[in-house]
Amino acid sequence: MFKNKWLWSGFILIVCLGIGGGIYMSRENDKRESLAIQKDLANYVYNNYVLYTFDKNQETELDKKFDGGKGNMTYRQYSDELNRIAQYSNVEKIEFTGYSITPMNTVKIHFTINDVYKQNVLLDTISAETNKQLYRIGTNQGDGPYYLDDKKETTGEIMPNKNIVYYEGAVK
Repeated sequence: MFKNKWLWSGFILIVCLGIGGGIYMSRENDKRESLAIQKDLANYVYNNYVLYTFDKNQETELDKKFDGGKGNMTYRQYSDELNRIAQYSNVEKIEFTGYSITPMNTVKIHFTINDVYKQNVLLDTISAETNKQLYRIGTNQGDGPYYLDDKKETTGEIMPNKNIVYYEGAVK
């Protein structure tokens, strides 16, 4: 009887370790996949977008001249002047701040660009050709003072790993 008890205890221990190891490996695979998605998204943003802002004084002066279309500037002139005073900067750093689940069960990834611009992207479309995520990021929107815009020419560079702060936490 004593020998049989040890045999069952050993069997249960092996089963528990097998299940625990399987769960651990599954989590490690999920973590690797999460980090790969973050790296891919960081490279996508790095190669396709720039940030821009305006000098507040110059923007206020233009707003006064335009005066909602009632001033001495046309909308076209106002728009051209805004484009002229825009101060562009490249994406230098991306910090991933979390994941969340939308009501439609879509994963949303949250990140901050250059410590000044917060953005999120839905991970809901995978390319049939490449089997990679397709990202849709809106441009020229937000409350300011920074905005995201398309680069005039996209690049194929890889963002340095030191400029990416990965999120390794759970989905919120």
